[in-house]
Amino acid sequence: MKIFLLVLSTIWFVSCQETFLGRDPSGTPRENFESLWKTLDEKYSFFDYKKIDWNEVYNRYSPRIYNSMDDIQLFNVLFEMLSELRDSHVNLVAPFNVSRYELEFTRSPLNYDERIVNSYYLKNDYYITGPFKHQLLMEGTVGYVRYASFEDEVTPGAIDFVTSRFKNTKGIIFDVRSNGGGSISNMFTIASRFADTRREVYVSYLKNGPGHEDFTGPNDVFIEPSGVNFNQRVCILTNRGSYSATSFFVLAMRNFPNITIVGDTTGGGLGAPTGAELPNGWGYRFSCSKTLSTDGQNYEDGIPPDVEVNMTSTDIQKNKDSIIEKAISIIVLGQ
Repeated sequence: MKIFLLVLSTIWFVSCQETFLGRDPSGTPRENFESLWKTLDEKYSFFDYKKIDWNEVYNRYSPRIYNSMDDIQLFNVLFEMLSELRDSHVNLVAPFNVSRYELEFTRSPLNYDERIVNSYYLKNDYYITGPFKHQLLMEGTVGYVRYASFEDEVTPGAIDFVTSRFKNTKGIIFDVRSNGGGSISNMFTIASRFADTRREVYVSYLKNGPGHEDFTGPNDVFIEPSGVNFNQRVCILTNRGSYSATSFFVLAMRNFPNITIVGDTTGGGLGAPTGAELPNGWGYRFSCSKTLSTDGQNYEDGIPPDVEVNMTSTDIQKNKDSIIEKAISIIVLGQ
């Protein structure tokens, strides 16, 4: 399991030319195109899930490759081809540009206003404990925690202080909206403080063969109580910017009976990335695993909330966060 989690948490590029290609090809545009297409054909996780015909993609993009094209022209064609995967864990990195896929996020409601949160909920006297900003709301009856990025390390002491501070409240609002992910190890440190008992939280499979559905697994992942535990009501706030490690966190937490997910569907990103290198030295990464819920659902495109709430323009004009207000209502009134 430790080895598997290490693979899941790898987001940096490694030199896998010999492993993936088995030879030392030249660096022509054609060789780079063929190398990228073939490696993804054998190693990418979601062709079947996303109903992508990768051979058809090859037939459309291959005629656009010619050996007299310059690096920028080659990058642009490869960028377009990678966008066919509709996956923000897929990137191509050249010295002059980085490909990315962001359309799902930019077309969705933001459902988070940092100014409103800072000015009207955290206010001036909030605590900063490690990566957490936290405050008491509703005359001390509700705790609010803002965790902006899973890239920020969570120590046991930091999360234990937060759960201890709010031990006498009716519940905690844990806000991970627009948290784009980071280290999955932080997810385990946080989630264990809200676990009521040892529970299976998701099942992961690692790509291990050239067929589009060649995976090892299942790898059953469990979380158990640790540290200063908090078992009152907890509302986790999400939006489409809640991606990658944040989606893993939401997928795990929804298994505990005291948890309610409030807001919008997450951004997904439940395929852990690995990396490789093209013959010309450009690095790239792609999803090399898939993760399913305990009942077998694939939420790669996003985990829906238990209670869907969108921020309205009227509430924003009134400096009111509709999603936080709904979470307060769930915790205080049970509705």
